[in-house]
Amino acid sequence: MFSFLKNSFFGVISVASRLGSSFFLNKMVALYFGPTGLVQLAHFQNLVTFITLVPNDGINRGIIKYLAGTDKKSPDFQTYFSTGIYLTITLFLSVILLLFSARSYFLLYFPPQLSWLSLFAGGTLLLVLQGFFNAVLMAQQKTGKLILANIFSALAVLGYVFFAAGNVPIASFLIGYLFVLGIMGLSTLPLSWQGLPKKSLFKLRISGEAWQYLSKFILMAASVLLFTKGLEYYIRDYLIRHFSVEQTGLWQGVVRVSDSYTALYSAVLAYAFYPKVAALLIKAPELKLFVRRSFLILVPTVMAGLVFVYFTRHYVFALLLSSRFEAAQAFLPYQLTGDFFKLISWLLANVLVAQAKFKIILLFEAVSALIYLGFFYFFTGKYDLAGTPMAHCAHYMVFFALNLFYFRKLFTA
Repeated sequence: MFSFLKNSFFGVISVASRLGSSFFLNKMVALYFGPTGLVQLAHFQNLVTFITLVPNDGINRGIIKYLAGTDKKSPDFQTYFSTGIYLTITLFLSVILLLFSARSYFLLYFPPQLSWLSLFAGGTLLLVLQGFFNAVLMAQQKTGKLILANIFSALAVLGYVFFAAGNVPIASFLIGYLFVLGIMGLSTLPLSWQGLPKKSLFKLRISGEAWQYLSKFILMAASVLLFTKGLEYYIRDYLIRHFSVEQTGLWQGVVRVSDSYTALYSAVLAYAFYPKVAALLIKAPELKLFVRRSFLILVPTVMAGLVFVYFTRHYVFALLLSSRFEAAQAFLPYQLTGDFFKLISWLLANVLVAQAKFKIILLFEAVSALIYLGFFYFFTGKYDLAGTPMAHCAHYMVFFALNLFYFRKLFTA
């Protein structure tokens, strides 16, 4: 448990710098561009996630799990590295082609010029490559170097946002932000390559065994993309069309507050929980004990943190956004309740990912997403925009219940 706390601490440090830059980004966009700008920022980041999520949460998780503890000069290491990098590039090109072919829907709120689209593709490619080589670093347990890279990247974003916000149109501002992230993130590239047999790594070879192994992680990440991120995009677009960009921006302000602490929690899971679970898969009694102890630590911590956010909501909204978002505080109770079930359910969802139970993950994601969509139509039809966080709450209560039922033996003697 000490190692869990220690790794959690380093995970928090690693993401804290980026979290601070994200706070500042939201604050400056809220100040200079208002609720409308915040909606465009959310749409933009959603599009970036469409491109990066499957490589990061799919291929890279499989790469971390397989390369960890493997000799860097072994044929297996080289095969999985080569298969991973070429699958990453193939997925990137496929998703970019899909987005561009359906740009009348996905890119409706951004400039249609080829120059803007090309810059968007280039910036997201940098992020995808960054994610892959960061995974190689994590597999080699070089987290200290990742922490330094994250700090430098966060400082660069802070500087960019400070000088660019309010001085350029929102579409240009977002492209600049994307490139700063991508270029600074690639500073880890030399660190990832250190000690690796570079020439043999990039030989064009796709191992059938490696593909079969990584495809499970790809399918799991794709289900999250479709049933979570895709649904988020659809709901935001639906709200814009049926209410207004300004009103949707108020709800998006609550989501931004939620994203702030969610990122911190995700870092703890990525750095401390998931790697330990992956290592304990062959030791069922130890895995059971570790998951139980993690619940004992994280459930009260999450609950206390969310209660703190609620009682300091006036200061939180003023700090993270601006006075223009004060009306959005009415959405907070249901958002926080839903976030509690979301954050706790992610513990169990990470166990499923480590076990590569892609059929169960796909089923849970699909069922909870359909229920979310049903509740969304019902609550927004009855309560207008205020029904959106209500649907969010119901969605994650169902998602938590599904995971808890599946893992009920973890919590029984």
